[in-house]
Amino acid sequence: MARSISATTREVSIPQLVDTRGAAEILGRSPATLKRWRCEGTGPSWIEIEGRVSYDVAVLLEYIRKNTRTPSVRAMLEDARGIA
Repeated sequence: MARSISATTREVSIPQLVDTRGAAEILGRSPATLKRWRCEGTGPSWIEIEGRVSYDVAVLLEYIRKNTRTPSVRAMLEDARGIA
């Protein structure tokens, strides 16, 4: 859970950081996939400090939210009919 601190007139949220392995677990992907995404410039935003890669849990959850799809009417009909 991100903590907040007051900085003069604005709130600053302290991110909860996880390493690539932790991010991969959250996303249900392998660490190698996250590494490939970084090289390709895709996937969630990441942080590199002194050569160590980290991910903000809030960013990962937002990435999941943005990539969540709802089924189309056609998909629902196919599911109802048992078509794969």
